[in-house]
Amino acid sequence: MTTPPADLDYALIRRVAGGQHDALSELIRRHQQRLFHLAYRLLKDPMEAEDALQEVFVKVYEHAHRFEPQASVAAWLNRITANHCLNRLRQRHPADSLDQDEAPMVADRGPTPLENLEEQDLTRRLEALLEALPENQRRALILKRFGGLSYQEIGEEMDLSPQAVDGLLKRARKTLKDALKDYLE
Repeated sequence: MTTPPADLDYALIRRVAGGQHDALSELIRRHQQRLFHLAYRLLKDPMEAEDALQEVFVKVYEHAHRFEPQASVAAWLNRITANHCLNRLRQRHPADSLDQDEAPMVADRGPTPLENLEEQDLTRRLEALLEALPENQRRALILKRFGGLSYQEIGEEMDLSPQAVDGLLKRARKTLKDALKDYLE
C-alpha cells in the first residue's frame, strides 16, 4: 500500500520541522516545478522566480514547525510562494513591472512591429488592471489562474468558503472584462 501524497507531505513537513535536511530536499523535489511556475507567472522573470523560490524554501525550513495541518502542504507552500512574490512585486518601483517586453513570439513567423506594440500594450494594461483589483480579488485570481488551485484550496488559503472564492473570481473577471471591452471587440 502506498502513502497518499498529502500524507507524505505532512510527514515531510514534520521531519523538516525536526531539522532533517533530506526531508526538505524531498519536499523541494516534489513541489519545486509547480511553485516555480507560480513564481514565474507572478514575477515574469525566470532568474527572479528562481531566487524567490530559494527564499521560499528557506522560509519553509525556518517555519516548518508553525505548519498546522488545516490545509494541505501544497496549499501552504502556494500561499507562502504567492505572498513572497507579491511582496517582491510591491517592493519594485511601479514602472519596473511595466517596462518588461514580454510579448510572446509566433512560432512560424516573427511578430510585426504593430503586433509587438499591441501585445506590449495589452500586457501593460493587464498588469495595471490586476494591480488595481482589490487585494482579495487579485490574490484569488492569481492563485486560480497561475497557481492552479481549486476553489476549495483557494478558500483554505484565504479563509473563505468556495462560494466566496467563486464570487471574488467572478467580480475580478467581470472587472477585467469590462476594462478590456474595447480590446475584446
